[in-house]
Amino acid sequence: MAPIVCIVSVRRSRGKTRLIEYLVKELKRRGMKVATIKHTSEPFDTKGKDTWRHTEAGALEVACITPRELITIRKGDASLEDGVQALHVESDIILAEGFKRSDKPKILCADSVEEVEEALRSISNIVAVSGSIVDAADQVEVLRKKHHDVNLMTPEEVVEFLRSLIVKDLLKRLPGLDCGHCKYGSCAGMAEALMEGRASLDECIVISTSISKVFIDGRMIPLSRWPQTILKEIMLGFLRSLKLKDVKLEDASKVTIEIRMKD
Repeated sequence: MAPIVCIVSVRRSRGKTRLIEYLVKELKRRGMKVATIKHTSEPFDTKGKDTWRHTEAGALEVACITPRELITIRKGDASLEDGVQALHVESDIILAEGFKRSDKPKILCADSVEEVEEALRSISNIVAVSGSIVDAADQVEVLRKKHHDVNLMTPEEVVEFLRSLIVKDLLKRLPGLDCGHCKYGSCAGMAEALMEGRASLDECIVISTSISKVFIDGRMIPLSRWPQTILKEIMLGFLRSLKLKDVKLEDASKVTIEIRMKD
């Protein structure tokens, strides 16, 4: 799963959306893929709309398709984790606006020292403070004297912080095989290039040309070409021994196997 960072505040109109807009644009410009989740207290699907009527009639979930959008609506209480599971894309990082009660790392948007202190008392896992307070020299001076461990960040510094989180997560996905097939010579070399924005994960030959993948609780286990080939042939041999009836294995483009380790 991609890293998740929440952008929060203790008051409205503190620049959360504006900060997320900036972060998305900058990260995308650097080649990072970003997904966002928005928390709101206002219902999205209003009474009387056709989609509202569908859910009121008992539909478990409603998909609304427009010429430019695909929107899914599901009634009931939902958490940040539910929002993450509902995403249909693979991203490098997920930025969530709101969700103060979650246990995910949070960047606080604040205007004053008083707001920061209120947040420190009521919100867990604040890893940085941004917002208009970083431009107020008097507030910054007071905050640093009273809370020297608070990490103040400009929007540009937040971008670098998030990029470091992304790179650390990407490094976990590198095979660590040092196969020498990429132009960086080793996984450590590619990691350095990723850190500097000179490489993309697609340049890893083992990952981009893989024919078999193994995941344990969402984390890919690196396999060189030989184990990938062996795994593929073993599983295909097993499947060919089954009575597949109308399923034509030779026409399949992908086979997915899941193993539940606990009841």
